[in-house]
Formats: sequence, structure tokens, C-alpha cells
Amino acid sequence: MALRPVVITGVGVICAVGRDPEEFWARLTAGGGGITAVDDERFAAFEARFAGQVPDGWIDAQLPAEDTGLDRTARLALVAARQAVAQAGLGTTTPADLPAERFGLVLGKCQATPTAAGGYQPMHATGDVVAHKLGLAGPRILVSTACAAGGNAVGLAKDKILTGEADVVLAGGVDPLLFGTYAGFAGLQALSPRPCGPYSRSDGLNLGEGAAFLVVEALDHALARGAEPLAEVAGYGLSADAYHATAPDPTGRGGATAMRRALADAGLDADAVDYVNGHGTGTPANDAMEKKVMRAVFGERAPQVPTSSIKSFIGHTLGAAGAVEAVASVLALRTATAPPTIGFTEEAIAQSTLDFVPNTARALDMDVVVSNNYAFGGNNASLVLRRPGGPREYDELPATEVVLTGLGPVTGLGTGIAEVAEAVANGRTAVGAEPSLEGRTFAPRSLWRHMNNLSRMAIAASRLAWEDAELKLPRAALDNVGVIFATAAGSVESTDGFDESVLANPNKPAVLSFSNVVLNATGGAVCQTLGLRGPTTTICNGNASASIALDCAVETIRAGKAEVVIVVAADEASRSGDGTQVNPYDRNSGEASASASVALVVESAAHAAARGATPYARVLGSAHAGAGAGDERSLVERAIAALPTEGVDLVVGAATGGATDEAEAGAVLDAVPSARLTATAGLTGDAGAATGALNLALAALALRDGVAPAVAGLSSPRAGAVESYVTKPELPAAPAKALVLSAAPGSVRGGTLLGAV
Repeated sequence: MALRPVVITGVGVICAVGRDPEEFWARLTAGGGGITAVDDERFAAFEARFAGQVPDGWIDAQLPAEDTGLDRTARLALVAARQAVAQAGLGTTTPADLPAERFGLVLGKCQATPTAAGGYQPMHATGDVVAHKLGLAGPRILVSTACAAGGNAVGLAKDKILTGEADVVLAGGVDPLLFGTYAGFAGLQALSPRPCGPYSRSDGLNLGEGAAFLVVEALDHALARGAEPLAEVAGYGLSADAYHATAPDPTGRGGATAMRRALADAGLDADAVDYVNGHGTGTPANDAMEKKVMRAVFGERAPQVPTSSIKSFIGHTLGAAGAVEAVASVLALRTATAPPTIGFTEEAIAQSTLDFVPNTARALDMDVVVSNNYAFGGNNASLVLRRPGGPREYDELPATEVVLTGLGPVTGLGTGIAEVAEAVANGRTAVGAEPSLEGRTFAPRSLWRHMNNLSRMAIAASRLAWEDAELKLPRAALDNVGVIFATAAGSVESTDGFDESVLANPNKPAVLSFSNVVLNATGGAVCQTLGLRGPTTTICNGNASASIALDCAVETIRAGKAEVVIVVAADEASRSGDGTQVNPYDRNSGEASASASVALVVESAAHAAARGATPYARVLGSAHAGAGAGDERSLVERAIAALPTEGVDLVVGAATGGATDEAEAGAVLDAVPSARLTATAGLTGDAGAATGALNLALAALALRDGVAPAVAGLSSPRAGAVESYVTKPELPAAPAKALVLSAAPGSVRGGTLLGAV
């Protein structure tokens, strides 16, 4: 991973105080708030009825006619995305002078998008719409760390530039104002009955809506095409509170850790910071915690560091918040102006012991800005932006070998790698069977009995992987163990329970279920139960989520931000899953959904060797391609072509028994004709992100033991001859290399190359 300057060359935003960056900044610096009484009559059911709303006319006036029929989430996202791309000089429909495959997208979202027929779109669907409309076919990531997602997205975009996977990445966040989410916050008694007062009254938050995007690219690439850098993405930091599902750690430890990690990533110390764009929701718990963060990071200097919250203007835009605040931070640098926190009384100003830039914008010469976000689930993200053009020193990071040292499957086929390995060796299948955790407790009983099924599976998988890796770390070391959670849909159980409660009575929502509706809640439960506070995020790209999560883990380790990361994937059987047999690659296969969780312990080879661990496999490389102009087969071919496949003798495919199996099989048999092809969905059914993680786990097991899952019931292949597939578990010899494929058909295809130790 080459360290080099990464900059922002374009921004776009739409929210309650502006339909574009110019209007947004003018309103902020003039002190004009945009929080008003909600004009939707359904919200009359609530006592607190203030929010930051975006007029429909602002949205549709900036869209071509064919886009005005899209859902509100997609429309908001497209408005801000097109603004950012246009300012960056890359065109508004397709990137000018830039191959689509080199232009990526990282999108942050908190809420799933409801459909007109009931239910929800796939979480990654909004990103797919943006990518399709703008012609982006590079790496594509949907990050869902609740209120930290937008800032998290900018950090992950920087990583994709540094790894060389993309030349430009569009990073941002979006969320609309949804009735169900409003009911949930009202049920938590978190809403203010008037425009919120962060850092002053602190009597509750207002929800908001909007979208923001930033064009992120390498400085040399920007200068070569004549673009003007607006700011440098100097660093970012992630952490977990490991404290509570909805409340922040009152000590501020997690928030302070994220900020320190971001500054370390930027090669700066706290004295370099000129301004902080705070999270500032206006709730008592968040505001009190954030004041402790400021004092912990800045010490005696804390009262001299200007800090403000633009949520006082626009409300809390959830998944968009970090991106909107990153845009505000860029504009603050550009104009040498700190936006104010509005809502302060003279008495509150007099009583405040920190500088929250009360009520009036301030001219401020600044070089370094930090933007902070703290979320449900205990996810914290800090972003460090700098004025571009200053002297910088960048070193090449040393090549760090990464290995898999622990496997923890929780499936209908078995619980723990020993049970699953025995089932694979004996050719057993258990399509659609529920994992059994009966009589087993993997967390303190006080926590375990209140957990939903998804969290129980993920915690069990993580503990089993930890035990399989024989990790014995001192308590202090747990603060640096990362957790990357992967899920296609989150908890179906909690989502259904919450939706039913809101439908029955919006003033009596199931608040326990609401805290688990956010997709990062399960990852937060893993962190809390295992006491892990390292870098953490949540990836939601369908069945490709686990391989993208492994990518993030590898990048975290190679950047020196952690030595050990747990990748844990979990999903529940879908609402419509009713099949009982899956025969991947067979013309006569059915499809079935399943519940499962699979965890992998990812570790630097040096750390593993130092503690005497025996790895299953080495991670040799990976690649992911976003859907573009070609068909599904061409998408598979692009993912495979980005990897050195010479010497690969086993391919574990992403097939789940559907029509797209043919595209995958045809591409694999042409690109890697000497390898045998198999897939794991025939063992359990389609378990969403957990199927992708099971592919990785069983490929690693095959590299060590020479046993791979046979393709269940294959008699009439969609492509090639039966002899091209794994038909017996015992392989002629242990493979030297395995290619593991992942897929969210029509969206993302990926490949991960594993090697024997």
C-alpha cells in the first residue's frame, strides 16, 4: 500500500439549509437554521415534531425527468452525487477521460429503503442506482455504521485510492426522513420538542434528511487532469465503544480513541488541530460524552479549540451526517471560516467551558480540521482534513503478509469448524436447517437473553473463531483488535418486530427491536461481548459483503492500524425462503435461504508467528468490480482478470442455485480451466453474507486439509462437464492456491486469492 496524498476535488450536498454547496454554506455562515415543524400529517402522532426537511422541489428541479420517479433516497443521493462529480470536472452522466472501472463508489446509509409493496430494497440498491446513473464500475462498497457511515465512507474511499484499486472514488452518505425511524427515536425519548440545542440546552435531537458526496482521488491524478484540490484527506480513525447498543460510553474513551487514531494516520498530534466539526446531536448523553472527548484529546488546550455542530441547523441526517459534515469541513478550510453552533442563550455562553462557536460564524485561519461522528452500536469515526499543498512526507508501508488463523462457522450443518469439517468430509448437507445454539451461552446471561438471533449467531461464531485461533491476548491488547461485520440485510427478526409495533401504535414502538434495526448493531454486540475496541465497520453488499469485509481487514492490518481483526458475517433466512434443496451450477437446481454466521480471525503473519499460531491460509490478494455496461459474465470476468490466477487449482464459487450460476461457471472454466470448481451454498442454502464467509472458510480449510465441499447433486451443469467440478470431498492433493468468488449479482463481483501456508 503506497502512502501518497489523497485529496477532495468536488463536493455536493442537499439538506434542510441548502439545495447545493453554495446555498448550504451561505445559510450556515449566516446562522440561518432549517429545522421546522414536520409538514407530514402522520407525524402529528408525536409530541416532538421538529425536523430538518428537504422540499421535494429542491430535489426534482435538479434531476432529469427520467429520475424523478425513483425513490426519495436515490433521488437525494443523485442530486448530491452529480453536484460533486460536476465540481470535480468529471461530467454529470459518465466520467470524462476516466475509465469506468477506475471510478469507485463508497456510500454510507443507516436506513434500508422501504418499497411500495412492503419490505425493503437491498441495502446496496441505492449505491447501484448512483453508480449506474453516473457510469461508475470500479470498487463499490455500502457501509452502514449508522450515524458514522458518511464519514466512514470517506475513510474507506481513501483506502481504495492507496491500494491502487481506483483512481477516483465518489464517497458520501444519504438518508431520508422516515416515519418508522422517527417513531423509534420518539420511543427512546431522544427527540427535542423544539429546534435542538447541541452543547447548550442538550434536551434532545431533531432528525433530518439529506445527502452529501465528496470526490476523493490521489493528488497526482487530480493535478494531471487539471483539477483543483479542495482539501486533503489526511487520515481517518475508527473505534468501538464496546459499551451499549444505543448509549455512548460516558467516559468518551471510544470517541477519543477514534480521534487519536485519525491524527496518527495523518501523522499529526493534537496541537495541530485548528477546528473540530463535532457530532453534536443535542442529546444529554452525547453532548456530555463529547465534551469529555475534547478534554481527553486536547487536554489544557481544549477550551481554545473551536468546535461546532451543524446539526443545530439541519438535524441529524443519520447515514448522511458524516458526509454532510465532511463537506462543511472542506468549506470551512476553503473559506477560513468556522460555522457556528446555533441555539445558545447568553446564559449558556457564559456557562460553557469549551468554545462551541456560539450563534455566529467566525473567521479562523485553519490548516487542520477534524470531523467526528459517534453512532448507535458504538461505532466511532474521525476524519482529518487538511488544507492542500503543504509539505508532506510519505513513506512506503512495508509489505505485510496476512493470514487466516481461526474459523468459526455457525450453520445448520454444524457449529464450530470441527463439526462443519466432518460434515463436509462425509458429504452431508443441511439446506435451510437452522443453526442450533440450544443450551449454549456465548455471552453473559444478562446480555444473552436479550439478544436477537442474529447477534447470538455472530457472537457464537466470533468466540468459536477466537478459540480456534487459540488467541490469548492481555486485556489491554483487546483495545486494538478490530471487528468488521458483514451482512446483507441485518436482523429480519428485529426489523419485523419493530415494524409491526409501529404499525400497531407509533407511540409505543418496540424500542429493544429498534436498537437492533441498524445494521451495525450486531457488530457492536460482538465488540461489547468480547471487549474489543479496535477499528470497526459494517459492510452491506449482499453476498459480496464478507469478501469486501476481508479486504477492509487486510487493509487495516497492512496500514499498521491493527495486528488482529475479526471478520464476522451473519444473515437470517429471508422472508420468502422456502426451498429445501440447492444444487449450484445445475440446470435443475432450486434456491433456498438459510440462517448462518461465519467468523474469520485475520492476522498479520508476524503476529501469528510470534505467538506460535498455525495459519490455515495466506491472503494473497483480492479484487472487486462494480457492475457496468456489460452483462453478468463480463462482471465475473473482470473480477477474475484483476488477480494472478496462475497456479490456482481450486475455485470456490458464489453460486446459490440461480440463473446467474451459468455466467459464473462459464467465466471460471474459461479463465482457470485447470482448477476444480465448487460452491458452498449446496451445503446450507443461501445465507447471504455468511455464505460468502463460508466460502472463504472452507477454501482455507481445503488448503490445509485437502478436503473441499462437493457440488451437491450436480448432474446437468449449466456450463462445462461434470469433471470440471468438485464431485468428491477428498481432493487428489491439497491445493496450492484457491480462488474464492463472491457476488451480489447485478451489483458487485469479487475474488479473493488464498494460498497454502
